[in-house]
Amino acid sequence: MTQFEYFSHNKMSEVKKDFTPEVISELKSFFVERYVDNMSTEDLVEYVTTDMDKYVDGQTDDEFLNDARDYWDDGFDDVVEEIEEYAKCDFKKDRRAN
Repeated sequence: MTQFEYFSHNKMSEVKKDFTPEVISELKSFFVERYVDNMSTEDLVEYVTTDMDKYVDGQTDDEFLNDARDYWDDGFDDVVEEIEEYAKCDFKKDRRAN
């Protein structure tokens, strides 16, 4: 049980309320659902991109390469070749530098 104190706009006063773990869990799910539902497509793309960048940056090289191979499957060799060529060029732009 977690006790939380907040200002209730319904009662126009401070309230101390006990929250059960079940209520907190449901409130978290509802919060995430509504938060994501109200995001613009651009905000959602930026959020997921930032999260994925953090995720892959936290992986070892082997973990990342396994995920990349699984993602691109039969096209992995082609993607690697394209990236090797791109890495050598002088005109590349970091997609994160917006």
